[in-house]
Amino acid sequence: MKAVAPRRERGAALLAVLAMVLLLASFASLGLARLRAATDRVSDADSRALAANAATSGANAALQLASQWQAENRRNGRQRAIRIDTGAGTAELRFRNAGNCFNLNSLRAAASPAVNGNAQATPGDFARLLTAAGIPPFEAGPLAEATASRLRQTAVLWADASEWLTVDGVTAAHWALAGPLLCALPNREAMAINLNELTAAQAPLLASAGLDLDEARRALAARPGDGWNSAGEFWRQASGGGVPQTAMAQAAGASSRWLTVDLVARSGDASVRRQLLLDTARRPARIASVRWIGGGDRPGNGEQA
Repeated sequence: MKAVAPRRERGAALLAVLAMVLLLASFASLGLARLRAATDRVSDADSRALAANAATSGANAALQLASQWQAENRRNGRQRAIRIDTGAGTAELRFRNAGNCFNLNSLRAAASPAVNGNAQATPGDFARLLTAAGIPPFEAGPLAEATASRLRQTAVLWADASEWLTVDGVTAAHWALAGPLLCALPNREAMAINLNELTAAQAPLLASAGLDLDEARRALAARPGDGWNSAGEFWRQASGGGVPQTAMAQAAGASSRWLTVDLVARSGDASVRRQLLLDTARRPARIASVRWIGGGDRPGNGEQA
């Protein structure tokens, strides 16, 4: 006769089996979760890589589209974003003028020679801008000289206009008045401002170029609907004395040399954002600097091209 295990032992064995099943199920669930996480990580990495590739393709496209944007902007005003299917994803490009500002890197001592034959701004030019921006003349002159002195001492190009705040005597109040008019471009040339895109708030740039501030405001208010065809046409209308003998007046033009491109590339759920500075003095344009914005493939705060 076959022995029958006591009921208590059968219950314990059943519980052991159930515990083992639950344990195996939890292991299986954990393994599936890890597999899904690993798969998601691979998928995210692939999407980020594709978005980075799309950003590179978008940057190359921006170089080819720069002159087209300039022509259309001249005829029609502000343009919408340009959307490109790169194959790896999509890239959205937004162009805007980057040249209506005073290039701090162009500032030199009054008696220094031009660099590589290119005209540079003097402390006097900068002092006129600071005064026109609302800084008292007795402060503007010393600040302009101190800025030129600092640039001579460092002997390297500034990367951002906010470095002006490190100059002795420059305060947050000075920055609030003049900061929006300043930039730090990757060369030492006087800024080639686009006369057709200057706003009334940017009139101090024309004061820096040698116009009286009131003359500058009147000239901008009288700008033709389709803009000036050349810098010469502007100066004939704006100044009875002809073109002022300043570097910025000589460099001014009716179109934009420097363009900023805000680039957003996407692939799947991943996105990459970059800000490009284009120099259109040559054809095709060239990338002068790149800033990585946010996460994605960002290697640092930015780099010169």
